[in-house]
Amino acid sequence: MSPVEKEKVLDFMQKIGFTDYEARVYITLVTEGSLNPTQLSNLSGVPRPNVYAVLKKLIRKGYAEREAVKRAPLYSAVPPDIVLADVEKDLKNKEQYAQNLKKWFQEGQVVAPGRVPTAWLIDGEKRINEIIEDILQHAKNSIHSIITPTFTKSDKEQDRIFKILEEKVQQKVEVIAGWKIDKNTLEIAQKLSQNGTIYHWTLGEIPIGTYIADSKDCLVTFIGKWEPLLVYDLGIWIRNPTYVRPFEYLTERLLSLNTPAKKRIEELTRNQK
Repeated sequence: MSPVEKEKVLDFMQKIGFTDYEARVYITLVTEGSLNPTQLSNLSGVPRPNVYAVLKKLIRKGYAEREAVKRAPLYSAVPPDIVLADVEKDLKNKEQYAQNLKKWFQEGQVVAPGRVPTAWLIDGEKRINEIIEDILQHAKNSIHSIITPTFTKSDKEQDRIFKILEEKVQQKVEVIAGWKIDKNTLEIAQKLSQNGTIYHWTLGEIPIGTYIADSKDCLVTFIGKWEPLLVYDLGIWIRNPTYVRPFEYLTERLLSLNTPAKKRIEELTRNQK
């Protein structure tokens, strides 16, 4: 593949959702075969410290694999036809999401007279979960969050949210968050507490969920169902910094009234001994 052709391929890959580093690592694995991180860095031009994070993302997406060897780990690419089939499916899903969003924006938006819409009413647990993940994934500087039992009682949803928070902490994003920490979330609380500000919620039922990124993108969730479990399936999605900042302040204030995670971690750790 000539340098010009390679740049075209990289450009196409970024247009279908790959980051620049992801595209460079994947193309290098496809063209060069199994490689270790040092080889990958040298051949792809991606700095070695970034190669590990990129490989983790590609593996999580199902685009790369780690080979089971005892020596230095080797990584290989999942065949392009499988990856592109997955991308096509994802694009179709995004097209459907776009249609749904268009409908919600038209039917459920909160509009002040004479102003551009800045907030939307959201109904439905599935859509709320999608927006929460999107908000947290795009955070670059800060995350403020009160995490509701809707997530901490579902292993699959819980893992997705906490994985994002763990990645963001590693990326030096400021994370201030809290939830009802129990033995099932003890490990992630320990990890996040190392570089984030984490709280254990002790003030009874959590009244609202808040998921705020960079002081400008916010989803506030409310309880829509009470039985058999609390379900926070109603929400207001706000994308105007003027209106987001009060919720950010409220989140910090509410969390500060609760127990620092380190105290709760010590308590749970003692009980496990």
